[in-house]
Amino acid sequence: MDACSNTPQEGFDSTWTWTAAVGVITLLVTTYFSVEQLRKRKKTAEAKRLKPDYDLLDEVVVVVGKLEALPAQKADLALLNELRSRVKQAERRAPDLPFGDVVARIDVYQKTMLPDCFGKKLAGKRVALDELLELSRQQGAALTEIRAACDAVQLDIDRRTT
Repeated sequence: MDACSNTPQEGFDSTWTWTAAVGVITLLVTTYFSVEQLRKRKKTAEAKRLKPDYDLLDEVVVVVGKLEALPAQKADLALLNELRSRVKQAERRAPDLPFGDVVARIDVYQKTMLPDCFGKKLAGKRVALDELLELSRQQGAALTEIRAACDAVQLDIDRRTT
C-alpha cells in the first residue's frame, strides 16, 4: 500500500514491460548497425583516399625490381627520383603513414651509385674492383630495404582499410 493514498500499488503491466524490452533491444540493434555502417563508410573513404599512394608504392617496387638487374649509375635513377618526389608528396598527405622511411631508403640507395663510366675506369684500372663490388653489394642491400619499406607502408594501409 502506498503511504499517501491508501491504495494498493500495482506493478507494471506485463504487456508494457515486454513492449519496453523489445523497444530497448530494437534501439540497441539499430544503433549498433548504424555505427557499424558508419565505420564501414569511413574505412571505404580511407581506402579510396589511400589507393593512389598504395599504387605509387607498387610503382616504386617495379622500378626497384628493374634496378636490381643492373649496376645503377646516376643516369639510371631518373624514374626513381620522380617516384621519390611523389612519395614525399604522399608523406605530406598522410604523415601518419611511414612514407618517410621509403624516402630515406631511396636516399640511402642513391648514395651507393657507381661512378660514371665505371666500365672504362675499371678497364683502365683507375678504380679498385673491391670498391665497385662493395658499392654493388650496398646497392643490393639498399634495394631490399626500399622494397621492405614499401611493403611495410602497404601493410599499414591494408590494416587501416580492411
